[in-house]
Amino acid sequence: MNKCEVVCIKKIERTVKERKSVLVAEAIKKLILEEGIDKLPGEYELTSKFGVSRTILREALRILELEGITKTIHGSGTYVLKKNGMSLSFSIPLKVHSDDPKDVLELLEVRRCLESGAIRLAISNATNEQLNQLKAVFADLEKSIENHEKLAEMDERFHRKIFEIANNKILKLTFENFFSVLGILWRLPLGLKDFGDRGLPYHKEVCENIVRRDLQAALAVYDKIIDLDIEDVKNYIASHEVTKNDKSGQS
Repeated sequence: MNKCEVVCIKKIERTVKERKSVLVAEAIKKLILEEGIDKLPGEYELTSKFGVSRTILREALRILELEGITKTIHGSGTYVLKKNGMSLSFSIPLKVHSDDPKDVLELLEVRRCLESGAIRLAISNATNEQLNQLKAVFADLEKSIENHEKLAEMDERFHRKIFEIANNKILKLTFENFFSVLGILWRLPLGLKDFGDRGLPYHKEVCENIVRRDLQAALAVYDKIIDLDIEDVKNYIASHEVTKNDKSGQS
């Protein structure tokens, strides 16, 4: 192993440790809020509870102390100084396979739930200026559809804009955190080169109905787009089942 590889591995290990300590710090915050405790359990109990080393736990406690939430007194324990006004972050560990049809179908349904909510909020909360921004982004998408260039990039921008003009910070952050997984849907899932193309003509109606603040019409058209994507995946599954059956019949 060369020097560069050693340095790279050390950086990865350090990043993993830092990430774990942040997650443990967040878990302790939730423990404080849920149980209303004034003093944290001892090190042994906490390391057992969260399944981490003493090093990770101590780093997590250091984070909490820097945030002014706890104070560790040597020989006495760790005391809670602040129970209100804490900032909490949430992490959902996900592993999705881009070549697994079941995962792609489930992603599409998650996307439907998230974006339907975003459309609803955009219609309620967006300013007229923000609606004009959506129209401008759609105009770029429309050019991409006509020229058949940068379709994935422009389509992604359009849907991101819907979440932006929903004016709901938590929903937007949820989408951004989830997008690394949702991005599969803009990157040829299952190797389907024309995936999503059938829904592109309906994006104009989605945009127009959001601008008109017509919720029922906007959701109906959006559902049609997702239903077409789901149909493509189901057709893929059916065609591969036929291929499998043909092969097994020949053997």
